[in-house]
Amino acid sequence: NLGDMGGKDWEDIQRGIDYCIDQGIADPDRLGIAGWSYGGFMAAWAVTHTDRFRAAVMGAGISDWRSFHGKSYLSDWDVIYLGDGNPYDPDGVYRERSPITYVKRATTPTLILHGEADEDVPVEQSYMFYRALKDLGVETELVVYPREPHGPSERNHVLDVARRSTEWFVSRLEP
Repeated sequence: NLGDMGGKDWEDIQRGIDYCIDQGIADPDRLGIAGWSYGGFMAAWAVTHTDRFRAAVMGAGISDWRSFHGKSYLSDWDVIYLGDGNPYDPDGVYRERSPITYVKRATTPTLILHGEADEDVPVEQSYMFYRALKDLGVETELVVYPREPHGPSERNHVLDVARRSTEWFVSRLEP
């Protein structure tokens, strides 16, 4: 439940990573995080709340709930996760649960990928997060795929997402 984000859900994710490290499955010095849509939001949340990841890929993720509410084709979706919070309350849950609110904490190199024609999570979400990271001197790249909706479907774009993401991690996680 995204409504718990920053609380129990984030703690559960951190505990899961710690468990993988304890089991020898993950190397604490070579952690990366990636996701698309909700996973893209989680990647943005992660890089603004911890420096434990050496690289991140944010795909079509929400960075600011208020602007998502105003522009998304799914303008009621946020209410499911944020409850009855008011998007126009400047200090409310929409601000509290937006990665952009905490972007000054970000240090993780972050690759941002998004479809230009995304009506679910409008591409402005990525432009905003990219600009903030650039302004703050955080290593970042932004790739916007023309004609693509919420998930890439054109063969060359799908291949580019896979290649670019892999290269991003390999170049930043190798010892």
